[in-house]
Amino acid sequence: MDNYLKKLIEGGENKHLDFKFCVTDSRKIARTLSAFANSDGGKILIGVRDNGSIAGIRSDEEIYMVDTAKHLFCRPEITYIIKQHMTGGKIILEVEVKKGDRKPYQVKVAVTLQAQ
Repeated sequence: MDNYLKKLIEGGENKHLDFKFCVTDSRKIARTLSAFANSDGGKILIGVRDNGSIAGIRSDEEIYMVDTAKHLFCRPEITYIIKQHMTGGKIILEVEVKKGDRKPYQVKVAVTLQAQ
C-alpha cells in the first residue's frame, strides 16, 4: 500500500474522511458528498471497511453510483475528483470533495411517480 493511502487509513474516520465498504445507494452517497461540500471538504475511501481493513471495490459500479449521486441527487451539482489506488491486488476509490462555493448543497428528495 502506498504511504499516502496508508496514512489516510491509519488516521481513521473523521469529519474530513469517511470509509465506505461499498456503494449500493446513490442517495446515501449523495448525503456524504453534500455534507463535505457544505463543510470544509473531505475524502471518501470506497473499498475500505469501518475498521480500516481493505476490501477493495467489486467493479466500476461504485464509480457509476457516485456519478449518479452527483447528477440526480445533489443540488447544486457537486464537483469532486476520483482517484483509483491499487493495493494488494485490490482497487480503492478515493473521492475528493472540495469545499463548495455554491452552498447550501442539498440532497434531492425522491419523487414517486403514480400511474395515470
